[in-house]
Order: sequence, then structure tokens, then C-alpha cells
Amino acid sequence: MVIERRITFSQTDAAGLIHFTTYFTLMEEAEAALFRELGLPLLWESEGFAYGFPRVNCQCKFRRPVGFDSPVRVELSITDIEGQRIFYSCRFLSPEGEVCASGSMVTAFAKRDSSGALSASEMPEPTREALESWKNQVKKA
Repeated sequence: MVIERRITFSQTDAAGLIHFTTYFTLMEEAEAALFRELGLPLLWESEGFAYGFPRVNCQCKFRRPVGFDSPVRVELSITDIEGQRIFYSCRFLSPEGEVCASGSMVTAFAKRDSSGALSASEMPEPTREALESWKNQVKKA
């Protein structure tokens, strides 16, 4: 999944450079765009439970500064789907194609009950199939 964004003032630190948390929100924007493209819900409620994909691990390595008003290309890919977990890889590129940062994110399909208790759950088969199909198409391209 590829999205392109321009860094806003609110996404920068006092030096006018992209704030480190912005990389994580951009990864999540790309994830949401992927689910939208596939026609899949990212969050939903059913039979008294809320379902979604909370993060269990997230990392980012910064390689070159990105400043206010700079365009950034975000490339998100699925590297693996294992049980209820989805493993993502992400690259952030300048308009010239230079890698500004790279990251990874692991999510786990989970359900939350009315008390707020969260527990792992089996990913719905249609969701898994759509994600696997997309992952395999991207690898072939």
C-alpha cells in the first residue's frame, strides 16, 4: 500500500523536523488505507464485543531528516501473517526516492468485551484470505 503525505506543522518538533511519533501514525494511515482498499473493516462491533488489530510491536529507524511541508511517500507491505498476527514492513521515501526511515509494526487480532478486557481471537477467515491474497500479489509485482 502506498500513500503520499505532506508533513504538516503539527507533525514536527521544535526544530521543524518530523516528530518521531508521526512515523507511527503514518504507518497506521497506510494500514487503514490497505483495509479500505480491500473492503475490510479495521474496527467493528458485534454481539457485545469490539474487534480490531491492536499493536503488539512497533519500531522505526530514522535515516535522514524530513522537515515541515516536505512530501513523504509511505510504502507499507505485509511480510507475514501468523496466527492472529500481521507483520508489516514500512519505508518512508523522499520525492527523490531516498529512504528517510524504515519501520515495522506487528498487530494482533483481538476482541474487547464490555468491561474493557482484551483477548486474542482468531482472525476471521475472509479477512485472512484478503490480506494473504494482497500480500502475495504485491510480492509477485
